[in-house]
Amino acid sequence: MEEKTDLKIGLKSFLKTIALLYIILVIVGILTYIIPAGSYKLDEAGKIIEGSFEFITSNTRLPWYRWPTAPIEGAIFGNGNISMFEIFAMILVLGGCFKVLEDSGAIKSLIKTIINKFKEKRYLSIWIITLLMMCLSSFFGLQEELLILFPIFFSFANAMKWSKVTALNFVLITTGVGFTCALFNPFTIGLCAGLTGTTVIDGLFYRALIFVILYVLTSLYLVKFVKKEEKQNASLVSEEAEEIVITDEDKKKTKMILSLFAFVLFIVILFAVVPFLRDLGLGMVIMGIAFLIGTLIIGKILIGSFKEWGKSFWKGCVAIAPSLLIMMTAFSIKYVAECGDILHTLFYYIYNYLSNTSPYLAVIIIYLFVLIVEFFIPGSSAKALLLIPLLTLAPIPGISVNVIILCYLFGDGYTNVLYPTCGTLLIGLGLADVSFIDWIKKNGLFLLFLLLSSALFLVGAVALGI
Repeated sequence: MEEKTDLKIGLKSFLKTIALLYIILVIVGILTYIIPAGSYKLDEAGKIIEGSFEFITSNTRLPWYRWPTAPIEGAIFGNGNISMFEIFAMILVLGGCFKVLEDSGAIKSLIKTIINKFKEKRYLSIWIITLLMMCLSSFFGLQEELLILFPIFFSFANAMKWSKVTALNFVLITTGVGFTCALFNPFTIGLCAGLTGTTVIDGLFYRALIFVILYVLTSLYLVKFVKKEEKQNASLVSEEAEEIVITDEDKKKTKMILSLFAFVLFIVILFAVVPFLRDLGLGMVIMGIAFLIGTLIIGKILIGSFKEWGKSFWKGCVAIAPSLLIMMTAFSIKYVAECGDILHTLFYYIYNYLSNTSPYLAVIIIYLFVLIVEFFIPGSSAKALLLIPLLTLAPIPGISVNVIILCYLFGDGYTNVLYPTCGTLLIGLGLADVSFIDWIKKNGLFLLFLLLSSALFLVGAVALGI
């Protein structure tokens, strides 16, 4: 089976997302002519003073003929644009680094080694695979990149007399759950922390608890899934699988990549826990630098030359570059709203509505809102730039910033393997030659369970004052 490793944003998906964001931008631009301008007063730290909202006359509204250039203007003049460029740099670095790790075969070797070690313990292997894949997505934001591992999981599943859907579950279900309960994922929790002035450590204990619970539930589900297949003797794989052979080179690569991940994780925790380092606000930047240095060393050893390393790194940057344009367009929507002085007004209306209802109901409303936005804008970073600044302008009674971020995480994670608008799911289904209908028939109830359980986690977060 030929491996498809060039997993970049498709042109069609890219154009659709850009077009949709521009439609939202135009709508927001029109709203700047309809919704009254308003503003909150700010304290010395630049935080909104509750109860200080007042309607004003806007003198900075962006005229309609400048809406097409709003992404460029926002990047140059928008509030928070420096932070956005820092995020861009980090995303490019991580995109390049993971492409180097992919081309060097380090990630494949890691998975092959784990599978080979536990292949005689078929059900235990599922628990190990689930933990590993959840960690890769929860800690490092890997999901679509891990689809290159499908041929390996396909071979493993076929050897175990399991189906292609099972092999796909090992990639999609596990990473979807891991992405949802992000612990240090730079593309979700890291980005949200930067947008809200918090750190990845804030709310970590509760997210870690959710991670453990969902890890157990997901592992139990996958074990039950394969037991059902075994009972029905329904091995749906028609192609012969290649034997998974572990070489000394695989063992060497596995040790190197585990050392890199451990080093980066140590750096992230260090800059989040040590007060002096945390106050610098450079945790995610240092993570990017640590990845770059570690990948440079590993890449040089495994790929052979800095020239080849550079080519691979450049390919990774190019592959992820379209996401930066998507993020710029999403950022420009906020810029248009700010120019028209309606961002505070929109929050004022949202704040008043949510403040007059139970926080338990309010958090569900926010969650449903994120789920709806996710259907149209599946990109995690673009969605964060669009929603987080609006929903966290000021504290909503009974709902902390950590809970708002949880709403975003829950609305962004499971849906990557549920909504037909998500590229990760579509690429995975294509690799496995599985239809969307069959995918939903096989896993729909579990995915629905995950959506409902996330609502319970949110209610629990409000009750506990997370």
